[in-house]
Amino acid sequence: VALPTRMAIGTTCDPVMLEVFNNLFMSIAEQMGFTLQNTAYSVNIKERLDFSCAVFAADGGLIANAPHIPIHLGSMGQSVRTVIDKNQGRIKPGDVFVLNDPYNGGTHLPDVTVITPVFGGGEKSNEILFYVGSRGHHADIGGITPGSMPPDSKVVEEEGVLLDNVKLVEGGRFQEASILELLTSAQYPARNTDQNLADLRAQV
Repeated sequence: VALPTRMAIGTTCDPVMLEVFNNLFMSIAEQMGFTLQNTAYSVNIKERLDFSCAVFAADGGLIANAPHIPIHLGSMGQSVRTVIDKNQGRIKPGDVFVLNDPYNGGTHLPDVTVITPVFGGGEKSNEILFYVGSRGHHADIGGITPGSMPPDSKVVEEEGVLLDNVKLVEGGRFQEASILELLTSAQYPARNTDQNLADLRAQV
């Protein structure tokens, strides 16, 4: 019996259109990065460029990323899928989520991920077409040492404030009070919350 014919992914597409859309999606991630760099507050993001931006499909799969910090991207899709799984049927236009939980796609706690669903227009105004995400290294997110990367931490809370599927923006309104409460009420709170909030706004 003859084996079924297999085609490599992408070989059944028009190669010209594939390249056109590849560059279109890539340019979205690149423009996200320029915007984040220009509006960020901390040296880490603004000058060290320790951030990454990417576009994800409606199921959380990576579509395109800019060539920022590749190590950020290996697990960012899991962060997107965490937001999708934990908010089924409750995500509305104007909502934005934030997380840094290493158990849900995060890396170390200073790498804070902001995820925004992008809705369609007209008849698809209630349908999420794709997601965009940025992961930025915050200069400090709390923990037992400044900089939030203690070599002698024994539990994750000693590294800093743990954020997991937190609504950062609801209906277009930045949730400053609740985020500030999270940053300051942890066992080892953040030291410069003004900087954290400014960088989160830039990520949004």
